[in-house]
Amino acid sequence: MPKGRQVRARWFCAALLLRAGSAGAAAFVPGAPEPDPPTGATGRVEPEIAVPVAGSGIRWEFAPPRWGGTLSLDARRLRLEDGSRSTQGLLYNDIEMATHVWQPWFIQLRAGAGLLAARDTATPADGASSTTARSLALTGRVALSVFPVSRFPFEFRAEVADSRAGGDTLGADFRTYRLGVTQAWRPESGGDSVNAALDYSRLESFSGIEDTVVTLRGTALRQLAAHSFELSGQLSRNDRSDSDDRTRIGLLNGRHTFHPAESLHVDTLASWSDLRLASGAGGSRFESRSDVRQLSSFATWRPREGDVLFRPDSPMYLTASVRLLDAGTATEGDLAFAEQRARAINGTLGASVELTREWRASGALSGGSVQIDGQPRSLNATGTGGLTWTPQGLAFGEWRYTPSLGASGSVTRSSQVTLRKAAGVQGNHGLSRTWMASETDSVSVNLTQSLGLLRESLTPDVTRALSHSASLYWQGAGDGASQSYAGLSVSDSRTWAQDSGRFQLINAQFSRRTQLTRHSSWNGNLTWQSARSDATQLDPFTGTLREAGVGWQRFYSGTLSYEHQRFLEVPRLRYALILAVNSQQLESRALGDVDAPLERITESLESRIDYSIGRLEARLSARLARVEGRSVAALFARVQRRY
Repeated sequence: MPKGRQVRARWFCAALLLRAGSAGAAAFVPGAPEPDPPTGATGRVEPEIAVPVAGSGIRWEFAPPRWGGTLSLDARRLRLEDGSRSTQGLLYNDIEMATHVWQPWFIQLRAGAGLLAARDTATPADGASSTTARSLALTGRVALSVFPVSRFPFEFRAEVADSRAGGDTLGADFRTYRLGVTQAWRPESGGDSVNAALDYSRLESFSGIEDTVVTLRGTALRQLAAHSFELSGQLSRNDRSDSDDRTRIGLLNGRHTFHPAESLHVDTLASWSDLRLASGAGGSRFESRSDVRQLSSFATWRPREGDVLFRPDSPMYLTASVRLLDAGTATEGDLAFAEQRARAINGTLGASVELTREWRASGALSGGSVQIDGQPRSLNATGTGGLTWTPQGLAFGEWRYTPSLGASGSVTRSSQVTLRKAAGVQGNHGLSRTWMASETDSVSVNLTQSLGLLRESLTPDVTRALSHSASLYWQGAGDGASQSYAGLSVSDSRTWAQDSGRFQLINAQFSRRTQLTRHSSWNGNLTWQSARSDATQLDPFTGTLREAGVGWQRFYSGTLSYEHQRFLEVPRLRYALILAVNSQQLESRALGDVDAPLERITESLESRIDYSIGRLEARLSARLARVEGRSVAALFARVQRRY
């Protein structure tokens, strides 16, 4: 190729390369990128547009709510002790919503509403024709929390519920109206706190009976250097329409603790209680009220090295106490009125010295005054002293023997009674032993015997007392799949003086948790106690009067349950068998407990099957129970869908 033509070809190729390079470099030149076709995103950080907000940056707007709900279909059949029966069909739809204002830590809101449709058929025990009734009911609830995780959370709750929606009632159906307000506060540091709560609960049965409880309570705690202050109060009122019973309880307690040094401790308590009862059942009226005001202070001082009374070979323990009491009672009925009031003050100084490791001496002086309306004032002064010997236990093989002896005397002078002198001796000894039945099981046994003699100058006879007690305990952990505890204690105390008396106590406890298989387990706990006191006698061991009772007084409570999480080898099929007994009702609406039930269930045996598939749940249960002394048999079925 001629040289000129070669030069022109090179320039042509260079021009093409330069042009192509210029076009390709345009994608990398800084500037506004083209938007992505599917999304329109440019890949660059867009500037934020400031949105004006109200006060301090708070946006008063709700977050997107979270919705949920349940739709359930229930069938229930009851058979009462008198032979009457009732059948109930129920359709219940419940919707719930949860949201918050601005941020979850600022204001949280939950609300729900439900619609209930019921069909009830009642068959009397006398064989009369059945009656059928249909009803509709609304339920609802709302909960508002302000600063829920802060130092000063506030909560408001309101609810209208129907016992039929729960499916576990055995007695009369009722509607519940609840209202609650709580406020708490604590500082940024320290242990101070303030809490206040107001609760309102009204149970309204379909027969027209109403039971209303209103409770206001509060607590406050303040810690300041060596001082600690506690204050608590409660005011509750209960009204019941069927018996026209009314109860009002007021409680106020204050406590001050002063602990400036390890050796000195002062505890001061102040309390006020006011109880008012009223009843108008049967057309008659009866009212009673009682109030008690107390102020007591108790101080202890154990001299340490450098203190005046410190003796390294004879440690000393000093106590002082003072108590003021003002109590009154009043009863008023249609025909009579009675009122009485008593005031008392008492002070005590005591000292205890450890003479040796085995010997200890103690003494105390006390004086007081008692004033009862309509009676002369009574003044009294008492001096007591005692000496005890408690040696170290002795070992006899695997057994351990622990003896103890003591002697005491007292002199009392009162404005109402001549000089009273008393002297007594006490002695007791015990045997104990622990066996290791296996590496994880142990058995302990304790045997104790006590003897006491007391002689008073005002009585010619010597009061004698003899008591025996025995206890047996077992603890076991099995192979790691079970934990067990069982205990049995028996005591018998007999007193001989002008009249003979006897006090007996039996207590049994059992608790066990066992994992039978991978999916099954059973749990049980039981407490049973029985006591009997035959006569009112002066106890030589404690110097107090033991009141007589009428026969054996029994108390029992416990639960026993079996659970299988894969019943009949079907996934998500659960079975439960639950037995519960309780001879006493610890919860009481008359005492201001808003969560206490309207009717008491003392015995219950329930067999239950649950099955779930996704959001669909089903339950079938059979139950035998004793409600307010009446036997009830129930069969219950439910199908529920969550959404």
